[in-house]
Amino acid sequence: MEIYIDHLKEYSLLQGLMQTLPKVDPYTTLVINVSPDYSSTVAMQIAHYLSDDGKMLDLFELDVPYPGEGKDFYLLKFIKEFEKHIPKYKKVILCEAAVLSGKNYTWIKEVLLKYGYKDEDILTVALLEMKSSIFKSDFVGEYIDKMPEFYWERYNKNWDFK
Repeated sequence: MEIYIDHLKEYSLLQGLMQTLPKVDPYTTLVINVSPDYSSTVAMQIAHYLSDDGKMLDLFELDVPYPGEGKDFYLLKFIKEFEKHIPKYKKVILCEAAVLSGKNYTWIKEVLLKYGYKDEDILTVALLEMKSSIFKSDFVGEYIDKMPEFYWERYNKNWDFK
């Protein structure tokens, strides 16, 4: 069973979510767009919303595994590409359209902590979050108990899991 997220619902959730976010320094804060194939709209709007004095927050794309895939490839790719950003950013915002299991945010945050970020330097944001998620995001638009389907989605065989 799924929950359908139409354009108006997505817009309403995003507007409400952004109102809860704290002000950050756009020069030293990076938005990590987790799962850009689903989360880019959310990450981009948050990066613009938190901009200040004409400076939009920088964005970093992070692909993550689909259900049934291992995380090792994605983990190594993240470490390799992210290392050059560490000296520039004091704070990161993990941003995802839907946190389902919480496994991705868990391993991503573990990596960030190993690289010297503290809990207070890592903000986690989800437009939607499953109530059953093992990871609890700092800022959530709405908690759900059914798989979300966005109005813009098309069939993706990677979600054919049992």
